[in-house]
Amino acid sequence: MINSSPEQPKPSLGQRTVGELVSSIRTELVGVVHQEVDLAKRELKVQGIRAGIASAGFIVAAVFLISAWFTLLCAFAWGLVAAGLPGWASFLIVTAVLVLIAALAAFIGYKKVTSIQAPERTIATVKGAAQAVRGQGRSSRGDYDSAFEELYGKQVEVEK
Repeated sequence: MINSSPEQPKPSLGQRTVGELVSSIRTELVGVVHQEVDLAKRELKVQGIRAGIASAGFIVAAVFLISAWFTLLCAFAWGLVAAGLPGWASFLIVTAVLVLIAALAAFIGYKKVTSIQAPERTIATVKGAAQAVRGQGRSSRGDYDSAFEELYGKQVEVEK
């Protein structure tokens, strides 16, 4: 007699359905990602502690260098006093020299900032990519090769 029941034959124990396989792959992939994230956290924690110790050393060095700089400036001013200038004039000269150096550095920085230009080629490429994604490209062809050529300005060469 022919079995007319709508039931599908159940897979044997060694076989799994496609849904079970996809679910298994997803579960395993999520597990791998979690393990990688945990590993990265542990490694970054160790590196973060090392970076913190290193930056503390640089901060201490900077404090001492700034202190030495102020001492050097006072020595210059007192050297001018020893050369016969009044104290107020000596410190004023040292201050004026520092202001001139700061003004020169600011001028150079300003010139460099005003010479910075926008990345025109990148902007054009991004605009072209957005147009190609929207299907508003310059070419009427809708294939991959024309989109690539439009984005990058190169012909796609197919190896045969």
